[in-house]
Amino acid sequence: MAMVAGIALIALTSCGQTEGQPTSDAGTGSNRPGNGEPASAEASANSKFGEAFTFRNNLAVSVSLPEPYTPSSSAAGGESADQFVVFTVTVVNGSTENYDPAMFTADLQSGNREADKVYDSANGIGAPTTVVLPGRESEFRLAFAVTDPEDLVLQVSPGFDYRDAIFTS
Repeated sequence: MAMVAGIALIALTSCGQTEGQPTSDAGTGSNRPGNGEPASAEASANSKFGEAFTFRNNLAVSVSLPEPYTPSSSAAGGESADQFVVFTVTVVNGSTENYDPAMFTADLQSGNREADKVYDSANGIGAPTTVVLPGRESEFRLAFAVTDPEDLVLQVSPGFDYRDAIFTS
């Protein structure tokens, strides 16, 4: 039994890894939108702010262009920041099944740093919890504290059964 578990562990840890060589320097990347070509067809499927991404089951997510945002006095997150953005997210359920938005996630990179999420119910900021029926849509706003509002990469996922969708400037 231990031998089978060991073989399974070796197989799992080697799946999907690419062989390489250790280096003393990882090099540098460019965090500016539009620099370089996509590395693959998968990368070129990324959407721009203001566009939509439609998943295989016809659930679609669109993310507006970022807008400047001022948190309310009761907001949580990004307390030490001085720049904030807000996005309007629209989820359109073009599938044949109910969509539960409780597992919707969003993370933002600004410049080369992770942005801090802002929770601000006084300004209507936050993801929905009500099920979206087939043929219906849900719109909500998400806010973040950012270091560079001109350089943003937003990663969203409607849930565990979905791949991440990427939105950029």
